[in-house]
Amino acid sequence: MAYPLGGIVVARDPFGSGGERPYLLVSNETHPFHGEEYVAAVVATTDRDRAVVLADDVFTAGSLPRRSVVSPWNPVTLKDEFIDTHVATVTGGIVDEVVTELCSYVGTR
Repeated sequence: MAYPLGGIVVARDPFGSGGERPYLLVSNETHPFHGEEYVAAVVATTDRDRAVVLADDVFTAGSLPRRSVVSPWNPVTLKDEFIDTHVATVTGGIVDEVVTELCSYVGTR
């Protein structure tokens, strides 16, 4: 089963240093291994400068139990086997905001 762009999933730490946590999926079906792995950004509860807030009105399905933010500076690749459950989905506008912020940290411009 492939998870959607904007899905928030709970997955185990891909680096093996912690337990499970939520991640926002920012890759879409054009990813070369869509359904097998995903580009994701860490979802946290610690609000930092430039974090993207997940306000109640950005959820199109599901929710998170606590006020949360996305850390665009913290992208990871999640393998499908690391994902435990899909708990929510957010609007495309939030995904765009996270990706725009992430892109400001990488590249040549």
